[in-house]
Amino acid sequence: MDNKVDLNKFMNDQMKAVLVKSQEIAGDAFDTNAGFEEMRANYVKERAYWNEEPPAMAKVSDEFLEGPMGEFKVRYYYPGEAEKLPVIVYVHGGGFVVGSVDTHDRVCRLLATHTGAAVVSVDYHLSPESVYPTNIQEVVAVAKYLHEHGDEKGIDGNDLSFAGDSGGAVLSFAANLWLRDEEGNNSFVKTMLLYYGFYGLTDSKSRRLYGWLEDGMREEDLLYYNKIWLFGEKEGTEAELREKMAAPYVDMLHNDLKTSMPAVFLSAAELDPLRDDSECMYEALNANGVPCEYKLYDGVLHAFVIYTRMLDAANQCIEDSAEFWKKHHA
Repeated sequence: MDNKVDLNKFMNDQMKAVLVKSQEIAGDAFDTNAGFEEMRANYVKERAYWNEEPPAMAKVSDEFLEGPMGEFKVRYYYPGEAEKLPVIVYVHGGGFVVGSVDTHDRVCRLLATHTGAAVVSVDYHLSPESVYPTNIQEVVAVAKYLHEHGDEKGIDGNDLSFAGDSGGAVLSFAANLWLRDEEGNNSFVKTMLLYYGFYGLTDSKSRRLYGWLEDGMREEDLLYYNKIWLFGEKEGTEAELREKMAAPYVDMLHNDLKTSMPAVFLSAAELDPLRDDSECMYEALNANGVPCEYKLYDGVLHAFVIYTRMLDAANQCIEDSAEFWKKHHA
């Protein structure tokens, strides 16, 4: 038996309206029992509405890069004309199973608008086709490419940041650590803007209180996403899962959070089972002297930053993260 709080009692009115709209568009779009193929179709249908009427950019272009699974797409957003812009590598969420550069188009445009930076969105290979750590390596490949070839793209490869929501926040944090630990250089990573990520907790107060079918964040949903990311379609044992969950680019709260760490903005939704991950990561970074900021947005669910067409908290979160970015790029 669980003791989840009453969702309707704590959600704000705008978040309730968002849920109604999402269910009107695609029903139970986040039900992991549907299987990943149907989940992807539902996700594309549901996200199409939330990406309408995006901010205009000076230029948007796609390119294909090479990674451990072959070619994958990246999308460049330039908010204005400039000889060389700092860059934010955006990594989309979706539990590693769903999502694309299209499903997160509006967020990238808003982030580019509010920061003035170029944003490069990563269309990494999804799980179960891609198994950990392949998608981390793809994000790393994008960062290294921009660092080495940014001049060719009107980008300052020595002023790179990561940003991402949910699974994208996980991959962003992991890519920064991978650059430092496996590649030997993350000095060009200046900030990370992370929206409601998972950083290593497997039990917490927020996991006990929050997570419903409506947001696709029940305990069984979180287990599904972790298993499909870490094992693909292979069935791992409980012992194997525990071992994988303790890996340094999964349980990042047990990694070195002192050495060569950029400034970090962490945001969390009040009604999110992953809320305590962000708060715990903030406390750890702060204790280690890493410049960081933590913001909690009341009355909203996981994935709230997508809903900028209806949800004030989503726009506020993007603006807050952009202000943090500007503060550390002054």
